[in-house]
Amino acid sequence: MERYIGMDVHAASCTLAVISGTGRKLEDFPVETNGQALVEAVRMIPGHKHLVFEEGLQSAWLYETLAPHVDELVVAGITQSRGPKSDKRDAYALAEKLRVGNLDKSVFKAPRQFTRLRELPRIHMTLVTDVGVGPLAAHAARTTWLRRALRSLPARGRTLRLRPTPRRSGATRRKSASRRSAPRRGARSRRE
Repeated sequence: MERYIGMDVHAASCTLAVISGTGRKLEDFPVETNGQALVEAVRMIPGHKHLVFEEGLQSAWLYETLAPHVDELVVAGITQSRGPKSDKRDAYALAEKLRVGNLDKSVFKAPRQFTRLRELPRIHMTLVTDVGVGPLAAHAARTTWLRRALRSLPARGRTLRLRPTPRRSGATRRKSASRRSAPRRGARSRRE
């Protein structure tokens, strides 16, 4: 007794649709998107179970949760559907495609084998965004230093200052500017 189960997955609830081996629609029902509730719903279906659902945000943990409780589990690639849509119709359509072997593409989900590897980029992105203030401040400091360094590039015998110059207040800058314009003591002027 073969049972083909199509599951339309959403964040709050999933719709399961069951089709027999001959293509007869047997039942459909909503289930809360909860691992324990889904396992109980799948276990209640008698016979050899073939389950299919579309790839999405929850497909990895659904695969790992439901794979031990079914004979075959297929994660289908998302396809474009035409006509009116509803959760029940989508679930029945998936089950029928699995029954006749007409799924456009299936997605490989290795249970537990690459789970750690898939989690590492997510952890990295979380850390970078959560602690993002520190690196951004360091980047801003490096950028400011680089701009100052580029302004003082060697020009006609001058050398590059490798240390950033300390910030001076506006009054100090004005005084140093007036000192530069005044002639040096003991220096000959050009007019002489």
